[in-house]
Amino acid sequence: MKPAVAVIGGGWAGCTAALTVAEAGVAVTLYEASRTLGGRARSVELEGRSLDNGQHILLGAYEQTLQLIERLHPATTQHGLWRLPLTLKQPPDFSFACPPLPAPLHLLAGLLTARGLNWGEKLAAARWAHALLNKTDSLDHLSVSQLTRSQPEKLCRLLWHPLCVSALNTPPQTASARVFRDVVCAAFGGRRHHSDLLLPRRDLTALLPAPAAARLVELGGELRMACRVTALDAAADGITLTTHDGSAVYSHIVVAVAPQHLAALAAPVAALQSLAGEVGAYRYQPIATGYVQYDTAFRLAAPLFALAGGPAQFVFDRGQSHGQAGLLAFVASAAANLSADWLDEAEIQLQRFAEPGPARWRRRIIEKNATYACVPGLARPAVCTAHPRIFLAGDYTAGPYPATLESATQSGVQSAGALLEKL
Repeated sequence: MKPAVAVIGGGWAGCTAALTVAEAGVAVTLYEASRTLGGRARSVELEGRSLDNGQHILLGAYEQTLQLIERLHPATTQHGLWRLPLTLKQPPDFSFACPPLPAPLHLLAGLLTARGLNWGEKLAAARWAHALLNKTDSLDHLSVSQLTRSQPEKLCRLLWHPLCVSALNTPPQTASARVFRDVVCAAFGGRRHHSDLLLPRRDLTALLPAPAAARLVELGGELRMACRVTALDAAADGITLTTHDGSAVYSHIVVAVAPQHLAALAAPVAALQSLAGEVGAYRYQPIATGYVQYDTAFRLAAPLFALAGGPAQFVFDRGQSHGQAGLLAFVASAAANLSADWLDEAEIQLQRFAEPGPARWRRRIIEKNATYACVPGLARPAVCTAHPRIFLAGDYTAGPYPATLESATQSGVQSAGALLEKL
């Protein structure tokens, strides 16, 4: 049959895969079950504002994602992302910033000049970081807590463990040491700008999924929103997709649903049953975001601060990044054990260094299955499956990063590339 591709799932991986196939001149249809593109990194409407279901930070090392965003916003990229040199301010206890030196000297210099550490702790951090960047032995069975056990407690509490939670969305006691090392090496072991922080200045759907889908349609592809694929029937010469509107046959498909939804589609396909069982054993971690609107005259001293001694790890000033004056976003990663009043506690964390005044309104969003638990020895599948016409895309497929936007876009490009090679 003539090549015709379906991509199931309109998250960052699915939109990237569909766009890559369309740009190769192949007919493609993108199916999305909801009415909003972006999956677990999408926009939401609250209090008349376009917000996000979770606040995200991108690293300068996320080159695939950054290239896509630049390509989709050729004239306005500077307004889509805000690039900042890596600075971790956690007032009043700790402050760390990378100076403009070649990597990894900028990391070592940043550690040696960090505020809130004594000289013994600074040297211990610099030596440990240098050793980690040059470590070649296997860490497959170690947790981050085990990896950092030689470090002073203060360093773990203020630096290494918060970095682990924010990067892997998994507590250090159970987080994969190997993946943590890979993230540190990507950020600090390559080029200096790889450690930069990039803050979105648009909602997450507008940043990549929506313009990718618009470009797909321009290229002749089809976008089917609010259209859930309920079943797959895989034959040797084609794949039949069933939705509430009926059935359609495609030569190849990319399954780009979240991993917790994969089993429902994959299990009935004999060639995918082993995959469905493997991914079905994953455990998940939530991310909680609390939006608090203060007086519009209120502004933090910087667009981003780290928080200590409570449930939230970061607070973002969306007045500075998104033009939403007085609106702060508190983020609690690995948020499985939050109390009902966690946002009250987060505001107390903020009050250690800022006085925002009374809140006008507050809203909480908890993405219960935000990421898979990034534990040691986790098996992550390849984008090619046992069925020659079915491919996977998602932040859970094999790659160097944990569940990040970069993992999703890399997987989308890789799955589309593998599929195109079969045509």
